[in-house]
Amino acid sequence: MKNTFLKTIGTMLAVLMLAMFAQISASAQDKSDKEESNVRTEENLSVQRDNNDRKLEGSWNIQVTRRNCQTGEALVTFPTMTTFMSGGTMQDYGVALAPTGRGPGHGVWRHQSGLSYSAAFQFFLFGADGISTGRQIIRRQIELNRSGNAYVAVGAVEVLNTGGTVIANICTTETGTRFE
Repeated sequence: MKNTFLKTIGTMLAVLMLAMFAQISASAQDKSDKEESNVRTEENLSVQRDNNDRKLEGSWNIQVTRRNCQTGEALVTFPTMTTFMSGGTMQDYGVALAPTGRGPGHGVWRHQSGLSYSAAFQFFLFGADGISTGRQIIRRQIELNRSGNAYVAVGAVEVLNTGGTVIANICTTETGTRFE
């Protein structure tokens, strides 16, 4: 019993000494190795962020459904096409209005976290006579699927007159598929 106890103590001391020497060895690395390791870690994080950002980049066919904000009732569904570009800018064009009734949409997007993104864009509105009647600002929250080829989104639309006063609010839901 005494021998077993001594062997156990000896083994524990050997493990502790190994752990101590490993820590001394690790702390004895020169500063440039640590700096290089930090740079590699920062590069890995940057690449990971870039990979997340690129997941939304590209052109998307989207079905937008305008909804009653109080009841959720679908009012109208129409197609749009949005292109999310590198650097966080975007373009959108939809067909809910006649081509002479709206201009192209321009805006910005950003990665929130994981597969979540946000986007905001606006386009100008025109009457049948070609005179500006205001603009729409659309803000949406996008959730990309794991394959990166589809998404769902919810949006809030503000319709503004030429003076910048909000004259209507509209809620939307969207489904998007990557255009390839």
